[in-house]
Amino acid sequence: MAKIIKINGDIVSIGTDTGGIKEVRITDINFTPDVGDEVEIYETENNLIVTKKEEKRDNNSNSGININVSNNQNAPQPTYIANNTKAVNKVVYCLLAFFLGGIGVHKFYAGKIGTGILFILFCWTFIPSFIALIDFIIGLCKKADANGNILV
Repeated sequence: MAKIIKINGDIVSIGTDTGGIKEVRITDINFTPDVGDEVEIYETENNLIVTKKEEKRDNNSNSGININVSNNQNAPQPTYIANNTKAVNKVVYCLLAFFLGGIGVHKFYAGKIGTGILFILFCWTFIPSFIALIDFIIGLCKKADANGNILV
């Protein structure tokens, strides 16, 4: 790709991709040249045409409003970990807390392995069952995001 390497008064020096240098008058260029501009050179026997290479515009430019819509239901859901919380599916978490909460399966699902082991160790006291019932009610009351996840 050719590039403007020097502007000296009325003469513009352009370095070509073959290693040569073309010199053209500034009046023969249809744009305001700056050193470093990438240009394309078209040459015939009588004419020399220099055009500035157009930069491709991204859809991610910072001007205007960009809306990206994806309707891919099979995409893996992201896991958020912040303030010792993890995003889990609300329905799965509540069902596990209600039916298997006495042995801490919902805690393992939420990534709280230590608490899940404590639930298993003390499941004979039925205390984990009461705590799981409270976790079930709290899970039902939490508002789910657009993917159906809650932070626990």
